[in-house]
Amino acid sequence: MSMKVMCTIAVALALVGAGLRPGPAAPEERCLPAPGSAIDEFAGRLKVGPPKKHGNLTLYPIFADGVAVPEVGLTLDEAMERGSIEIRELKPAEVNRVRLVSRAKEPIFVMGGEMLTGAKQDRIMGDDMIVPPGADLTIPVFCIERGRWVGTTETFSALGAIAGSAVRNAGQEAGQRAVWDNVAAQQERLDARSATGSLRSVHDSESVQHKVEPYERALADLPVSARGVVARLGDEVVTADLFASRTLFEKLWPKLLESYVIDALDREPSGAPPDAVQIRRWLAGIADADKRAEDTPGGGALYKLQGGRLMGSALVYEGGVVHMQAFAFGIGDPEPTPLNRLEFRRERLEEGQQELPER
Repeated sequence: MSMKVMCTIAVALALVGAGLRPGPAAPEERCLPAPGSAIDEFAGRLKVGPPKKHGNLTLYPIFADGVAVPEVGLTLDEAMERGSIEIRELKPAEVNRVRLVSRAKEPIFVMGGEMLTGAKQDRIMGDDMIVPPGADLTIPVFCIERGRWVGTTETFSALGAIAGSAVRNAGQEAGQRAVWDNVAAQQERLDARSATGSLRSVHDSESVQHKVEPYERALADLPVSARGVVARLGDEVVTADLFASRTLFEKLWPKLLESYVIDALDREPSGAPPDAVQIRRWLAGIADADKRAEDTPGGGALYKLQGGRLMGSALVYEGGVVHMQAFAFGIGDPEPTPLNRLEFRRERLEEGQQELPER
């Protein structure tokens, strides 16, 4: 029996017990857990599996049995391939906003950091988002091609890639200029420059892909029941990408893995990887994190997470967590932050030195 049916029965019984007759439910009424409780319930069921390691990258598969799984129909790539979604510049065009029109009859999940190419300049999606069927939305994006503002096509295409964690998080922490700076720095370090400064040059580089391939061969196979991973370089968290739906995670896994490997090629790790117990303790901080509601143009509820030893975001839809991203304080600092040194980061946060800037 579905949650919706059980909620309807429960409400009806309560009204009958009070001597009242239930009336027709308003279309927008839902009987679902509060977003915060859905996040805590999800976090409470996370389990960490044995790690897989290649080179300087360690992946910990994450399991979450018994969680509510929201019904999300399509990914961005699937919707693009079917012609069910169109993304184009606004009129007049803006750097940090574009128009998205869905022709799909089912919801579409768009993940923050997914890369778009074409139109006046390449972009990445700003935040996780659920696109309702038939929606016509203005959505936030970040530019990843600083040197172009000339339309090559009327619309965008999906590049089939996700930006690395430093670029993904730069926009959320510090805005567009930080995204450009991180793109330029990554191109320089990986010797994958572009005439227009597009991040696409990193993913298209033959030398970069030659280095990526051994990692992908070694790390691509995860347990079939995994619902996400924590990725680490030495003792530094690159990111944790967690999903309630195994199917959705499997669809996005090839792009996620490539992004982690490019992160690994782009950074020098420090220290030894922690064991699964330390990772589990770090993930337990999700329940204690402050959960701040953010505006989202699509469906569901988007929350920014900050507190304890991590920061990140969670998209909740139909009572379940679609995607949660988390990373440790200190990611992107000149010196990586190991777990056993995070207490002084907590003190800095309390002193107001690690607050998230407003976008």
